[in-house]
Amino acid sequence: MDPRPDPRRNQLQGLRSLIGRKALITGGDSGMGRAAAIAYAREGADVVISYYPTEEPDARGVIQLIKAEGRKSLPRSGRPPGGSPLQKPRHEGHSCAWGS
Repeated sequence: MDPRPDPRRNQLQGLRSLIGRKALITGGDSGMGRAAAIAYAREGADVVISYYPTEEPDARGVIQLIKAEGRKSLPRSGRPPGGSPLQKPRHEGHSCAWGS
C-alpha cells in the first residue's frame, strides 16, 4: 500500500478495558486485522494473530507494535492440515502459551 498506514499517527490511549483478556485476530498481519490487533493491545488485551506464511514480514511488524503497547503477542502462521485456520492458534497458542 502506498503510502503505508502509520499505526501511531492518531495514537489514542486506550481505556484499558480489556486487561486480563486475550484476543484472537485472523488476518492480523494487515488491513483491518492489523488495526484490530493494535487496538485490542492498546485496550490491554494479549493478542494472538494468525496469518499466511507469505505475510511473515508484515506479521513481525504487528507483533512489535503489540509488544510496544506492553502486551503479549503470539504469532501463528499457516493452516493446519485437515483443520480450520482457527484450530492451531486457539488450541496450541492460547491454551499452551498463556494457560487458559
